[in-house]
Amino acid sequence: MSYHPRIPSLDDHHCQACSSPTSKEKRLSCFTCDHCHLSMCYDCFDKHTKHLMNEFTQLQKRFLQLTNLFDDKRRFLGQFQEHCIRSVNSAFDEAVNDLQNLRRESIDYVRHQFNDAEVNIYENKHKKMKSIFFSRQLYQKYWQMFDH
Repeated sequence: MSYHPRIPSLDDHHCQACSSPTSKEKRLSCFTCDHCHLSMCYDCFDKHTKHLMNEFTQLQKRFLQLTNLFDDKRRFLGQFQEHCIRSVNSAFDEAVNDLQNLRRESIDYVRHQFNDAEVNIYENKHKKMKSIFFSRQLYQKYWQMFDH
């Protein structure tokens, strides 16, 4: 708050804060407030300055509260962002694990099916060979009976 002390002259204005057209006591203004441009006497200027300083202090406190609130919200948003990223990563890790398990199970199933098919082929081959062999033996025995 700045003030401009002046030396009163005969045509000086009266205090615009405490002097009214109907009041008997009119104080000469010695100070002009740069904030509101009122001419005031010392007592009014002192009260006015204290009032403005009190408002300024309240505004500073409110500004500090808002700054702290914004900082808290910014921290909360940062923590929430980290939580969301961890959740997304966890969901994708779980999906990847499920897909890897499904791939292993599918490969095991395919190998088992091909192994079973190979066993069936081997068994059928041996059955066929036995039947061919047995048929040939019968055939030979049959012809041997007639050859004698």
